[in-house]
Amino acid sequence: MAPRISKKTTDDKPTKAVKPSKTPQAGRLAPDKPTASAATKPSPKATDQTKADTVRLKDLVEAVAAATGTKKPAAKASIEAVLVAMGDALKSGSVLVLPPLGKLRVAKTAGTTLTLKLRLADAPKAGGKPLADVGEDS
Repeated sequence: MAPRISKKTTDDKPTKAVKPSKTPQAGRLAPDKPTASAATKPSPKATDQTKADTVRLKDLVEAVAAATGTKKPAAKASIEAVLVAMGDALKSGSVLVLPPLGKLRVAKTAGTTLTLKLRLADAPKAGGKPLADVGEDS
């Protein structure tokens, strides 16, 4: 089969005048333009790292079943019930005080998105400094 040849030629189109490029003024630097290599696209290694740090329901069920000695279906049912209860409490704006984990509260709400704040149970209080040194209060 013969290659197709366009009936229009480039001579039919009027040519546009090319504007001269703008050069930076003397003494000023041109703003840096981001290059394609500087894009913030995650590398495959970074994606693998985030997958390793993610704890899924399956992982949680296995850990709870191993820690409690229960079977996985029973552990899964319990975990799902706890997660539903926690979700309902957070949706209503309640503060969750869970001693092994810490204190979890809603910091901000935007539609169906909740921004949560977690103070770990073993974290120091705000500031981390006592009000008085030892022996100063007497």
